[in-house]
Amino acid sequence: MPVIPLPLRGVAHDCDGAVVAEFVIILLPLLLLLFGTLDVGLAVLAKTRISFAVEAAAKCGALNMAVCGSASAIAAYGASAAGLPGLDASGFAVTTVACGVNVTATYTYTGMVLPAMALGSGACYPAG
Repeated sequence: MPVIPLPLRGVAHDCDGAVVAEFVIILLPLLLLLFGTLDVGLAVLAKTRISFAVEAAAKCGALNMAVCGSASAIAAYGASAAGLPGLDASGFAVTTVACGVNVTATYTYTGMVLPAMALGSGACYPAG
């Protein structure tokens, strides 16, 4: 008795292109993981740079260096210390409080995968 070939039997045994199909299925989650990891790293770097900048600006203002004679000069010094694109002196707030010179900064980080988020930091250095 002859075997009658079914139309889909050949397709079921044909594995040509299976690797490509599996790669296409895993590509999007893999790219999201890769770019998400990079994005989180860049956000942490931005937060660290902001923290360093407010500490340096508060110290500069408290020690009354010639560079930091006024609140606007302290804010400009902090912005230059941060070196983040889009963070200028307007993102810094300088006040004199009981602890000394208080500097705070806020920055909106917009990533590739992460949504826009506000990063901020503050530091107070005793005036002396």
